[in-house]
Amino acid sequence: MRVQIKYFIFLSLGFTFIFFKGTALESYFCESDKCTNLSSRICTKYLIWTVTQIRKSQCFLKCLSQECQAVFYNEITQTCQGHSSVLTVQDDCRDEDGTKYYKKCKGKRPHNCTEIFCSGQHTTGIYTIYPTDDSNGVSVRCDMDTDGGGWTVFQRRVDGSVDFYRPWADYKLGFGNADTEYWLGLYNINKLTSQGNVKLRVDLITPQPPERSAYAVYSSFKVGDENSSYILAVTGYSGNAGDSLKFQNGMKFTTKDNDNDLREINCAIEFFGGWWYKDCHACNLNGLYGSVEYGKGLNWISLSGLGVSMKFVEMKLK
Repeated sequence: MRVQIKYFIFLSLGFTFIFFKGTALESYFCESDKCTNLSSRICTKYLIWTVTQIRKSQCFLKCLSQECQAVFYNEITQTCQGHSSVLTVQDDCRDEDGTKYYKKCKGKRPHNCTEIFCSGQHTTGIYTIYPTDDSNGVSVRCDMDTDGGGWTVFQRRVDGSVDFYRPWADYKLGFGNADTEYWLGLYNINKLTSQGNVKLRVDLITPQPPERSAYAVYSSFKVGDENSSYILAVTGYSGNAGDSLKFQNGMKFTTKDNDNDLREINCAIEFFGGWWYKDCHACNLNGLYGSVEYGKGLNWISLSGLGVSMKFVEMKLK
């Protein structure tokens, strides 16, 4: 059945109300507690306005009529707090009884796997995301199981089926297949890491029998834009794989046809990859799959040195 939306507008309390008839206003908002664990919490990050003595329906209406993406509403105090961006982590938050967190959901295209997870889709697999509001959709693997779920996988190595020894243009735009091996593209990674505080997780499996699984998590991860040669900023290590990415922190991205490393030779040519090479690397996750030649494989020095190539690698952000 087709539902027609009728509305009229009037000004009250300094903002515009839009009244809908024939459709449930609540359908435009999703309660996000299952994803963000913000029940009985309130946060100030991205805060744009606060209104008191307001019903929940009016709170939603105010958010619909302005540049607002999410609200905290306290049913005890009847307080509405609008935010310009969706919260994915608990930054600048405190306890407050009676508060619930809602985000716009109807018709919204997901920017990343965290937003897909928040919408209620909790199965690991291939999804379409839109890193910017005006971008075309890109296929990615969403890890909905590891460490709370909602991870956007931007690099994956599993079988050597995709050639990672590629030029700058390929590393900028991305290549491969989300079902097997792929690189999401530096352009997209930049956009995804420009949306507030972003974490990085690297999952690794060594090839030696017995296989060993390990991981590294970084609490802050950002890749600059092309003008910065997609410079890497990564800090806040934890995990059991060792901090091999620390050596690459602050480096520009280098490919075989665009040398931005600190060595006289091109490290991408020397070690068959595209990476944030310094002079040259302590990890080389875009190197030659399966190579045991020193420094040319999928290396993570603190786990297995530079003569062992990982059997499995996933780099993912949230």
